[in-house]
Amino acid sequence: MAEMTTPENGKARLFISDTQEKDWIIPKGTWLRISEGPENRDGIVRTAAQAEISAGQLQSEEIEILKITSPSEIQRISPDDLSIPVEVQITDMKPYRFGGGRKGVYVTAPGPDPDNSGGFLSIWLAMSFFVFWAFGGAGQPSNMVRLMAFRSSAVLKKSIFAVSIYYTLIYGSLVVIFCCARILLPGMEIDSDRVMPDMAALLTANAGVPWLAGLLVAAPFAAVMSSVDSFLLVLSSALVRDVYQRNINPDASDRKMKKLTYLVTGIIGILATLVAVHPPKYLQDLIIFATSGLAACFLVPMFLGLYWPRMTASGTIAGMIGGCVTHLLLYIIGYVVEGRFAVYQLLGFQPFLWDVLGSTLVAVGVSLKSQPPAPEIVDRYFKGN
Repeated sequence: MAEMTTPENGKARLFISDTQEKDWIIPKGTWLRISEGPENRDGIVRTAAQAEISAGQLQSEEIEILKITSPSEIQRISPDDLSIPVEVQITDMKPYRFGGGRKGVYVTAPGPDPDNSGGFLSIWLAMSFFVFWAFGGAGQPSNMVRLMAFRSSAVLKKSIFAVSIYYTLIYGSLVVIFCCARILLPGMEIDSDRVMPDMAALLTANAGVPWLAGLLVAAPFAAVMSSVDSFLLVLSSALVRDVYQRNINPDASDRKMKKLTYLVTGIIGILATLVAVHPPKYLQDLIIFATSGLAACFLVPMFLGLYWPRMTASGTIAGMIGGCVTHLLLYIIGYVVEGRFAVYQLLGFQPFLWDVLGSTLVAVGVSLKSQPPAPEIVDRYFKGN
C-alpha cells in the first residue's frame, strides 16, 4: 500500500473494429487494456458503468471509467477476455483532489480523497468522530431504552470496559481485513460498498468452499434487516400512538389503530424503498446522516432532562427541533455546494458537534424563557423522598 498511487476517475468511449448484428454489452467492472504516452506504455482501466454498442455501430456512448496508476497493479491486473477487441478512447480524466499521484498516501494521514481537498480524514474531523460515535449512539432512542436497563453504576462501568475491548477486537480486525482487500481487489472504487461481499466471495472461492460466502454475508445482512424492521416499528408506533392516538383521537378503537399501523408502516416502507433506488455513493454517508440526526434531536433534551432541574417541556421540544434544523441545514448547504448528498463541515468539524451546540442553545434558551417546572415535580426527581 505504501507503493500505491491513487487511481483516476474519468470518462471514455469504447470502439470496435467491425459492426455487429446485435447490440453488444460490455458489463460494469470490465478490465480493459489501453496504450498511453508516446512510448505506448501499457495501462489498464475498469468500466464504472455498463457500456452498450448498438447494432451497426462502432462506438459506445461516453461512460465512466477508473484508470489504475500504480505500476505494480498495472502489471498484475489482466484485462478481461472479450470476444471482440475493444479500443478505449479516454475523453476526460480527473485525479484525486488530495493525494493524486503521490506514493504513501494510503498509509499516512489524512488519506486520499477524490473530492475533498483536505483529504479523507482531517485531524479535526478525526477528533470529532471520537466524540460522535461515543455520544451519538447514546442519543438514539433505541439505545436510551437499553441504557435504562443497567442495575447500578458499577454494572455500567464494567459494561463500558467490556464493550471497549469487544469493539477494539472487532474493528481492529476489520481494518486489517479491508487493507488486505485494497490489495486483493483493485479497482473497487467503482462500487466500494461491495468490497465486503466481494472479498468473502474471493477468499471462499480460492479456499474451495464458495458456499461459505453465503453464510459470511448473511450475518451482516441479518443485522441490517433486524435494525430496519425495528426502526419501522418504532416510527410507525410513534406516529400512530404518540401523535395520532394521544393528541388527535384518544378514543380510537383497537381495530382502527391496527389498520392505521399497517398503513403507516407500509407507506414508510415504500418511501424508504424509493429513496434506496438512488442511494448515496457510500452507505456509510447514510449511516452517519441517520445516526447524527437522531442524536442531534434527542441527546441534549434527554441529558438536560436528567441532570438540569430547570429543563421544561417547551425546552425539550425546542431542543429537538433546534438540533434537527441545524442538522438538516448543514446537509442542505453540503448538497448545494457539492451538488450531491454531502455534509458541510463547518471549520472542519463533524456536523454532530454543531447539531449538539444548536440543540443546547435552543433548549436552554427556551427553558429559561418558559414557566419553570412545578416544584413538586422537581423535588420528586431531583431531591428524592
